[in-house]
Amino acid sequence: MADEVITNQISGIEIAPEDVEALLDLIRTSRILQDYMNDQTAHGMAEIAAVYFKLINAMISTDLVDVIERGVQDPQLDKALLDPPKAGVATLLKEMQDEDLQKGLGIMLELLKAIGRAAGD
Repeated sequence: MADEVITNQISGIEIAPEDVEALLDLIRTSRILQDYMNDQTAHGMAEIAAVYFKLINAMISTDLVDVIERGVQDPQLDKALLDPPKAGVATLLKEMQDEDLQKGLGIMLELLKAIGRAAGD
């Protein structure tokens, strides 16, 4: 009987022993989480979430998210992800003449400067 599939005659749902075991695992996991959660844990998680929400809010209030979104949707990036090109110092020096690379590098440098200024405060 333990290895049999139980079928509910009304809905026709079959419940295999693996399904019952998976359900029991979910119940056990929820009990562990329930035991783990206390005021201190909830407060710590809220502090971490607050930092993430501040960061997300700051990014959303600029064009950074739109620029990154358009960048990751670029077909050339997809191509490079599927077949990564090899690049060395010589390639980097050659690519420094590319206007798109110069713009990207300029944005990254300004971001790094802003982070540096913020770290100095």
